[in-house]
Amino acid sequence: MLKLIKIELFKLFAAKKIFYVFGGFICVISLLILYLRMVAPESSFGNVFKTSSDTFSIFAMIVGVIVALVPFYQEIQQKTIKSLLVTPVKRVEILFSKLFASIFVSFLILAVLFLTSFITTTLLFGFFTIGAYSSSADTMLTFTAGLIQIITTFFTTIFYSTTIICLFLITNSLSGTLVGVVLLRGLGELISRSLLDKNNLLLSFSPLGVLNILNPVSRNISIISYTIQLLLTVIYSIVIFYIDTKLFENKEF
Repeated sequence: MLKLIKIELFKLFAAKKIFYVFGGFICVISLLILYLRMVAPESSFGNVFKTSSDTFSIFAMIVGVIVALVPFYQEIQQKTIKSLLVTPVKRVEILFSKLFASIFVSFLILAVLFLTSFITTTLLFGFFTIGAYSSSADTMLTFTAGLIQIITTFFTTIFYSTTIICLFLITNSLSGTLVGVVLLRGLGELISRSLLDKNNLLLSFSPLGVLNILNPVSRNISIISYTIQLLLTVIYSIVIFYIDTKLFENKEF
């Protein structure tokens, strides 16, 4: 299992394309914060950090999963996966190694997002400047909301990763998978807006509810409900991965 994971990670990083993705995110985030620095006051540290986190977190997660899925797609198209399937390695181990690689890449991109947002915002808005950050309770609150958004995305990355692989195994198409993910994300937005208008615990704790988990700092939801949603995200991810394994085991290549 560990050897398979190392191979998957090597294939991703040996091509060096992933580093272009990292560099692209760093440039885009830095440019956004630079623009906000020109139009926002210095005391807007927390708002700017939250804006960059909200804007790029879900996008970073989806890009990370798709980037990791491309080698899997190429293996299927080029029929090279057959040579792996005839080895004594179990299919569930092969699939888990690919899932782990996709989650790992997404986590790395989210870490890059957090560090870039924090460092760039600090340099341009003066995190350590007296009165610019520490004296404002609202700024601390919005900064915390941005931090929680990153943490939330770490959990939803696991859910989306298993879901994206499931869609890919069903559709056999990267474009079809991407369309499905966009539709799921849009559905998550609609559900989260519905939950803002009327709190429905059944819907909130369902798999549809974890498509877009609301931020407990910036939204009117309890920490307990938020924590339960995070735990359910992991549980639903395990269930979906089980479905993935069954699809992969029964799939003809």
